[in-house]
Amino acid sequence: MLVDTAVWAWIGALAMGAGTVPPLWAWFSRSSEAGESHAVYYGTLAGVTGIAAVAYLLMALGFGSVSLSAGELDVARYVDWLLTTPLLLLYLGLLARPSRRVLAGLIGVDVVIIAGGIIAAATTGAVSWVAFGVAGAAYLALVYGLLVSLPRSASAESDRVRAVFGTLRNITVVLWTLYPVVWLLAPTGLGLLTPATEMLVFVYLDIVSKVGFVVVAVAGADALDRLGADRGVDGDRVAGDSAAGERTTVLGDD
Repeated sequence: MLVDTAVWAWIGALAMGAGTVPPLWAWFSRSSEAGESHAVYYGTLAGVTGIAAVAYLLMALGFGSVSLSAGELDVARYVDWLLTTPLLLLYLGLLARPSRRVLAGLIGVDVVIIAGGIIAAATTGAVSWVAFGVAGAAYLALVYGLLVSLPRSASAESDRVRAVFGTLRNITVVLWTLYPVVWLLAPTGLGLLTPATEMLVFVYLDIVSKVGFVVVAVAGADALDRLGADRGVDGDRVAGDSAAGERTTVLGDD
């Protein structure tokens, strides 16, 4: 083995713990020009790496997995993804400020992806591959939402907000696309990777996609003061035909 899986899990736990510090520090030490703490934004970021740190700690201590006929199922890892990936999408939504329907749809599709991955990892044969296929199809829908739907909402924001959103969105799309590739090569799929190598790659991807996301988001936190600057007093986005007078509440307006 390259290195025992527990070693990589400890590295993941330490990295995620370190990644929780920047948003917590920013939360308690910064305030916006308007005197706002932006607690929801920083709390969301801290939740991403904080939850991942706990998950990796459980894996490092030998907990969080169950033995099935299909092999070992890393429950802690999948619970981590089930909780943290919606938080990452939520942060992108807080920047782009789409309608709640759009954001709920993206998070719902994300849950389908993770659920499909869990079923695929916990089963064998045709059932496993069908579940993987469903998750893959759902992921394509998620990518469409990230590349098309959310940018439409973000286009109403300032240049700085769009720049930060674009960087975080690109990090998410590029790195999340690598996860199913690793799943295919790992023992869950074709078995071309050892468990230790699988853990190494997943730890690396998690660190870049979560800690990297959080660090970039905190570095671009000045964009939070520019949110909704061009929306008018009530902060609502007009949806559809303006003549119809229909309005949709935008996430983050409350």
